[in-house]
Amino acid sequence: MSLAALLVLVVAVVAACACLLWPAAAPVTMMKAPGAAGFFISREAFEANPQYYFELLRKAGAAAAAAAFGA
Repeated sequence: MSLAALLVLVVAVVAACACLLWPAAAPVTMMKAPGAAGFFISREAFEANPQYYFELLRKAGAAAAAAAFGA
């Protein structure tokens, strides 16, 4: 086996291990933003602090609230 072929094999094995062992990010659950038609926000962020979301919605507007709670 030539040095180039061995190098390609090692790179392929390392890449395969990296793909299989790298922790994948959990998918973000989105929801329609209450009171902000057409916007979607992270459900986890909203459930963590819904009072802050509605405060932002009233004071800064729908776009700002959706941006702050976006994924």
